[in-house]
Amino acid sequence: MKHKTIIEPFRIKSIEQITITTEEERKKYLKKAHNNLFLLDANRVIIDLLTDSNEC
Repeated sequence: MKHKTIIEPFRIKSIEQITITTEEERKKYLKKAHNNLFLLDANRVIIDLLTDSNEC
């Protein structure tokens, strides 16, 4: 029995607006989270290089 790989003929893209914060705002968010990046709210993170998840 041969296995057949099915490649779907489309790509999924997700586009959403991001909020650009100032350096002062980012410092405030980090201070509030006690410099623990895992305590930041997901909507405060612009680029997540740790996970490949899109969940917020």
